[in-house]
Amino acid sequence: MTIPYRDLAFYNLPPVPLDESQRAVLALPDGQSAAVLGAPGTGKTTTAVELVAERVLERGYAPESIVVLAASRTAATALRDVLALRLGVPTRGPLARTATSLAFEAVTSSAQERGLERPTLLTGGEQDALLSELLEGHLEEGTGPCWPDEFSPEVLRLRTFRTELREFGMRATEHGLDTDAIRALGVDAERGEWCAAADMLDEVRDVVDWMAPEAGTRLDAAEFAAFAAEAIRTGRGGERIGALRLVVVDDMQEASESTVVLLRALAERGVTVVALGDPDVATSAYRGAASDTLGRFASRLGITEVSTFILTRVHRHPAAVRALVSGATERIGTAAAGRQRTAVAEPQPEGGLVPVLVLHAPTPAREAATVARLLRERRLRDGIPWQQMAVVVRSGAAVQPLMKALAVAEVPTRSVLAGRDLRDDHAARALLVLVGVAIGERELDANLAAELLLGPFGGVDRLGLRRLRLALRAEELAAGGIRASDPLLVEALAAPGRFATIDSAPARQAERLAVTLDRVRGLHAEHGSIEELLWSAWESSRVATSWRELALGTGLTAAEANRNLDGVVALFSAARRFVERAPGRSAVGFVTEILEAEVPEDTLAPRSVEDAVLIGTPSSVVGLEFDVVVIARLQDGVWPNLRQRGSLLDPDGLVRYTRGEGGLPLDVRKATLDDELRMFALAVSRARRQVVLSAVAGEDETPSLFFRLSPPDAPRLDATSAVPMTLRGAVAALRRTATTPGSTQSPAAIRGLRALAVAEVPGADPAEWSGLLEPSSTEPLFDVDDPERPVAVSPSRLEAFERSPLDWFVDAVSGSTTSTAMGVGTLVHWVLENAASTDPDELWAALESRWPELVFESPWLGERQKRVTRRLIDGLAGYLADFERGGGEVLGREQQFELDVPPARVRGSIDRVERSADGSVTIVDLKTGRRIPRQVDIAEHAQLGSYQLAVAEGAIEAADPTAGGGAKLLFVSGGVRGKPYREVVQPRFGEEELERLRERVRAAALGMAAARFSGLLESVPYSPGDALRYRIHAVPEVPGDGLLTIDADAPDEEELP
Repeated sequence: MTIPYRDLAFYNLPPVPLDESQRAVLALPDGQSAAVLGAPGTGKTTTAVELVAERVLERGYAPESIVVLAASRTAATALRDVLALRLGVPTRGPLARTATSLAFEAVTSSAQERGLERPTLLTGGEQDALLSELLEGHLEEGTGPCWPDEFSPEVLRLRTFRTELREFGMRATEHGLDTDAIRALGVDAERGEWCAAADMLDEVRDVVDWMAPEAGTRLDAAEFAAFAAEAIRTGRGGERIGALRLVVVDDMQEASESTVVLLRALAERGVTVVALGDPDVATSAYRGAASDTLGRFASRLGITEVSTFILTRVHRHPAAVRALVSGATERIGTAAAGRQRTAVAEPQPEGGLVPVLVLHAPTPAREAATVARLLRERRLRDGIPWQQMAVVVRSGAAVQPLMKALAVAEVPTRSVLAGRDLRDDHAARALLVLVGVAIGERELDANLAAELLLGPFGGVDRLGLRRLRLALRAEELAAGGIRASDPLLVEALAAPGRFATIDSAPARQAERLAVTLDRVRGLHAEHGSIEELLWSAWESSRVATSWRELALGTGLTAAEANRNLDGVVALFSAARRFVERAPGRSAVGFVTEILEAEVPEDTLAPRSVEDAVLIGTPSSVVGLEFDVVVIARLQDGVWPNLRQRGSLLDPDGLVRYTRGEGGLPLDVRKATLDDELRMFALAVSRARRQVVLSAVAGEDETPSLFFRLSPPDAPRLDATSAVPMTLRGAVAALRRTATTPGSTQSPAAIRGLRALAVAEVPGADPAEWSGLLEPSSTEPLFDVDDPERPVAVSPSRLEAFERSPLDWFVDAVSGSTTSTAMGVGTLVHWVLENAASTDPDELWAALESRWPELVFESPWLGERQKRVTRRLIDGLAGYLADFERGGGEVLGREQQFELDVPPARVRGSIDRVERSADGSVTIVDLKTGRRIPRQVDIAEHAQLGSYQLAVAEGAIEAADPTAGGGAKLLFVSGGVRGKPYREVVQPRFGEEELERLRERVRAAALGMAAARFSGLLESVPYSPGDALRYRIHAVPEVPGDGLLTIDADAPDEEELP
């Protein structure tokens, strides 16, 4: 039987053919409550809808006298639409809702009737923040409840502990326990932590009550249910609830004790209750849901006569999937039920999908890639819409990484936004931080400034940010200042107009951000609400139109735009609720609350409707079904997760003591395994046509024991060599085949590429391939015969060219990367140039005056570099003091020179030219690094030799060419022979050495002027990383046999036919 209710594209829904067991439920007499048990796929939701339709359309029930309770708001929304379409009659409000919604209506009506203020919900996030603040205060002041010794300060600070404390309090409320009763049970059971928890709950309630004049009456979900039950019993639940005749509960196995309390109160008022579900697929045990609620339906609701129905036919999936579900459920305790497991399914239809597949991948990346390929196959080959496929994982932490991996493979994905921190949403966080900076919740520093500019509301990329920093720094230097770019950037964003003098796109984007910050700041000064502040920031950013256009497209950018818009809408929804709950609270409080919240807040914000694969946990697919379901990351230790729940406060133990059942269950591990099997059975049972069990089988990870439940003959997917089923993957595969020498498939690959090129698929046309385009120029870099344009040769780069012309060329055209160490070296050279003293403290003070110019990733790195740099200054001071004591004279500092050695022009700068007491002139080159050349190599040191050549040719005005005394490297990072520095001396060059150097310069100039540059990829002693200096070298197709060549004169590669 096809069940169309999951597809909201229907505009009307005719009656659905029901099987005999379903029709028996519809024949239930008026006023008779019932429990309907059915295995997954037996049509429980269909039966619930048809039961409502039969009561309204056949028996004449008023629509307002019936309500259907769903397990979640998502399921309730879907049921609401289906019921409206099925009935086709006007109704006063929705027919489907959640138990929490019903409780809220009852409590609100009761408060209005009694003339009291309407209470509001105390959310989980607000409770967690309050608990965190109270516990931290206790630890700082040494006060608070007396926790047992095992509850150390580290434990009390855990989010897990606060979560258990909230669950503990809600579970107590659900079972009618006040804090005095909890303490009594704690004493009786010798559980000191229960007594301490009761004291903590008292303090929380005192704080909430103290906040009531400003925030109003606040109740958590369990308290709402308890007050609602009392309101219903006393007839103060409101007109709508008072008119109820029938309550239908779908997925009853997910009902918490609060829901049961509410249903019991309705039953006491004479309302008929029909509950449908399956204890074998319950996923809410961690929230206090009891799996035996349906099996003990009469006693749990206090009803004397209850009919029990068993649905016998599985309509959703074929027998093979049913067998997989049964394999899991038959290992679970019956929970006072069990007969629903006898349901049977039809055999697999001919020509359909293989019902069960198994995937073992060597790595998580390969698993995600293979899953992506499978999903694309189902979409492209089998025509299954994306929204009819789902990937289920055990833990919510695995959802986002899997979504990113599938998005890279061009599989559109979606997830349930509820349960996700707004602070972790890219767009929502960016908007919130922007407002937080504007209103002073966060102080604007360099890191925040960069975050804002690089974020979605700044619009500047990293290259643009670098250019912006350089422009600000250039203006500062031109004005005579010395501040680094970081404080300049912060200052510029603090007020509009600072970027007006910089004519560039990044500057205009930064100016718009500064204007936005100023507008929000002004609105805050006028006491604007957080909603108004967020809207002002959003409107000023002017990204709405571009995001909307991107969201209407396809691919990664469309998926990202949809997520961004969903996040922003959710943030506005949270801001609206914040204002409604506490109109007097400041906007700063909202920003702090969201950015520091560790428990995500549920949201009613609408989300974009997109054709995408759902990625979620078992609880997120309750009440849903799909053509294809992939159970991913099915790893040992992950699923099943046999860690005991509630191991700190044991809220389940509190419930057992309340019921007189004593301590721990006989087998905690078995009870936990049963819960894991229920979630597995639920996930698998969502599939209509195919289930895929997927895991990583590698050195560090092994597949789950749940794989033993799969059919022995289940086909295995190949996860080793599958080509991505994307246009990009197809182009890559065809290109590889077409260009493989001797491949018999080359002609077919070429034809495929031609077809894709005609369709304008990127990368298919050989004209777009690297290496096949016409060179932009085949001319040499320099004309060596032109005396007016000599080849510039730098002494410091001469050896670099001789070692690898290719590396020299890449650095020359792209620029070398800079580092903090290079910045430190620049400052030390500046100190040497301007040194007026040999005192290390004075030299250090000079360097410290420019230290803020350096930027470090973190403060501790800056402090470490400072200590290292102080040693450099001490070494420099030691050298200067020894030089002064030796009677030396400084002839020049940072001495610039030019020297023609046709076809070259040697141009450089000498750190220091010194004359010794004996009259000889020595060139000094300062080095702050640690790599010291061997003495045997110093005679051929090209940089020092170039300096000696400059002295000999008279290019240094301050130096007598006849008094040359050689050159030396001065290392100040470490000393030798008791000195804090080290000198490596190159003896004075004679005419033979000078001529040999001239030849090296001429050869280098001719090489630098050429059109071809080669570089050998060979091992470098002690530094193998230097062999692959540029990432392009790691591509095997580029270096070939080890010689990588850029040849401007090489002939074009043969074009593909």
